[in-house]
Amino acid sequence: MTLQNPNDPLAIIEEEACAVARSFGVVAAEEAAASLMERLIFRLGGAHLYMPKRTAKERQRVPREIVQRFNGRNLFELAREYDLTPRYVRRILADSRLRK
Repeated sequence: MTLQNPNDPLAIIEEEACAVARSFGVVAAEEAAASLMERLIFRLGGAHLYMPKRTAKERQRVPREIVQRFNGRNLFELAREYDLTPRYVRRILADSRLRK
């Protein structure tokens, strides 16, 4: 399965569903992915969805790691590494100080 439009979120979801089905040994992976897409469109069609960059576990882990790794001179490095703005890293650090 190749993406007809690599920027189409539905095509990306279908491709990923197909890859997961294959990894679990599903013989008819394309059909399973197409069926999943039909069900999603039926249930969520017309809805606006937000897909966060990180999972809930990551959103808890990242601030903890930033606070642990911050040495007073690496704010921009941490922001780059975690794909965050320096302003948001400062906010994480400020919030951690308030909680102590």
